[in-house]
Amino acid sequence: MASVSLQNTINTTPSPTSNPLTITDLLNDAIVLINPTVKPPFSSIRKLFDHLRSNPNDASALNNAYPKRGIFKSAAIKNGLSDQKFTIDLSPTRDSLIPESIRSTLAPHGMEDILAFFNNTVDTHVSSILSSLSKIAGADFSPSHSKLNMNFRLCDYNPMTADPTSTNGCGEHTDYGTFSIIFQDGTPGLEVEAPYAPGTWVQIPGDATVVLAGWCALILSGGRVCAVRHRVRRIPGVRRLSAVLFVAPDLEVKLKPLREVGDVVFSKEIMEGGIDVEWFKDVMGKRWRWREGNLELAKGEDERVVQDEEIKKLIFGC
Repeated sequence: MASVSLQNTINTTPSPTSNPLTITDLLNDAIVLINPTVKPPFSSIRKLFDHLRSNPNDASALNNAYPKRGIFKSAAIKNGLSDQKFTIDLSPTRDSLIPESIRSTLAPHGMEDILAFFNNTVDTHVSSILSSLSKIAGADFSPSHSKLNMNFRLCDYNPMTADPTSTNGCGEHTDYGTFSIIFQDGTPGLEVEAPYAPGTWVQIPGDATVVLAGWCALILSGGRVCAVRHRVRRIPGVRRLSAVLFVAPDLEVKLKPLREVGDVVFSKEIMEGGIDVEWFKDVMGKRWRWREGNLELAKGEDERVVQDEEIKKLIFGC
């Protein structure tokens, strides 16, 4: 996915050359920066996080609306090794399960403003981004996204966690779905790994709204769309908020290229459509819930294994 050029140069860690690298040099085919017409209500997002942290009964009632995974995640309060952030995970399905009494309780604390923002973002941006991806892939993404499989995530990189000195806001990973839109509150921290310079992390300006493609886009496009690895580095003592819209193919869609494959070599399982989106999401979800401190690994599972390395073996067979 072609990048949109920013002004001047950017900081990289480490720099592979002695010359300054522009964002176009490093992130070509990796990200798109957009100017959204829908602005995230960060004051409401801050208000909702503050309310749920200071009112555990309301937080429990919200989580009970979706007991399978919960909605408000606060493992970072007790787990200093996890991603040092709090999250609120919503979706159209989860939203429909929240009782009216809880919605009424949380409405003065920003909940309705937040849901309205996500709904407006979907209406404004999703179809156009899918259309752009289809052009890059040379195949129509629309049929595999007819049910709009989406999740909404709010992130609070709050200093009030188990390890206030940790710089780990969100560990290195690639999203499982088709694409993600990341809205930021102006505070830096988001970094993207340059696809043609592994190990080089590009600092994205804190006021940029970013579109990143995930594993499903890479597979469906036959490798023509780049799945982007990213992370968030937390600044100790500084609070940072973000809002993310995740879009993925419908759960029953078989993950295989929609057209002939170029230079990318996929595993036999991928080429034959041996896995579907639902299974793939569950496999990835186990690792990200462990990374976020909300799940213990099973006996014998190696905590040193990086999520992306497991997924690469599945997708590419090596």
